[in-house]
Amino acid sequence: MANIFAILTAVVLAIAAFLAFQNKGRNPAEEGRGYSGWTLQRENEERKLKSTTNQLATLRGTLDDTESELAGVNTDNEGLQVAVDAQLKTNEQLAAEVKSMEDDAKAKAEEVAEKEKSIEEFGDVDQVLAELTQLQRDLGQIELDIAQREAQQADLESQRAGVDRSLADVRKRINWRVSGKSDPTLSTGVRSIYPTVGFVILSGGDNLGIVKNSILEVLRDGDVVAKLQVTTVESRSSAADIIPSSVAQGDSVRVGDRVRAEQIAPAPQPAAASVANPAPSINAEPADAIEDPPAPEPEPEAADADPFD
Repeated sequence: MANIFAILTAVVLAIAAFLAFQNKGRNPAEEGRGYSGWTLQRENEERKLKSTTNQLATLRGTLDDTESELAGVNTDNEGLQVAVDAQLKTNEQLAAEVKSMEDDAKAKAEEVAEKEKSIEEFGDVDQVLAELTQLQRDLGQIELDIAQREAQQADLESQRAGVDRSLADVRKRINWRVSGKSDPTLSTGVRSIYPTVGFVILSGGDNLGIVKNSILEVLRDGDVVAKLQVTTVESRSSAADIIPSSVAQGDSVRVGDRVRAEQIAPAPQPAAASVANPAPSINAEPADAIEDPPAPEPEPEAADADPFD
């Protein structure tokens, strides 16, 4: 009898030990299995929440920096516009001065013609020649002044064109930053790769119109082999993370691959409207004879996963 009780006691202890092992979970712990598994799952979720919170704070800081930079650029634009207006006003004044000098030159030429005519009439050659010589000198000086004014006006026009180009470039960069996309004409290459951390260094930065957080495409033999998300932009270089889901199985980004801005496919054009009240075709079937396509069968819903499996 004592042996039977001993055996039963041993069996009960073995079952209790087995149940305790199952509740504790495997070693190493497996997520969602046993006490250790649920503890591991909770720790992983807390780490994910902390990582997401840090990313949100970084994005908010980036947004604040972009808004501050945009305000500074707008201020610079206002200053450049004031300079352009001042140059336009100066150009108008110079044009008026040139017109006045041209009128003076025309008047001097008419005066020379009158003096030449007086030579024939009065015969005082020495006096007329002296006056004519002086008039020619005055006319030469006026022409020299006109040439100088025209050179000044051309220089101001060149400066104005430079300011216009600078304004256009600034507006274009602002549009890229506000839209979150890099220059559509961007063309650069992969300078170096860090596969263990999943990011690359590009041969170009702000000088090529690369914008932080924008998506870029990696090309090889004319095909898109991967996509990148820009994380850091310097004046002549930038860094970007490789988007894992964009890389084909067994492929990878290589040094020397070409990089361009993400190409957005154009929206499909709406179909041309049909002609109102078209003439019925001789062989056309009645409308009632056209059957509607069968509705697709609903896909079976996946069974809920067992959290202890």
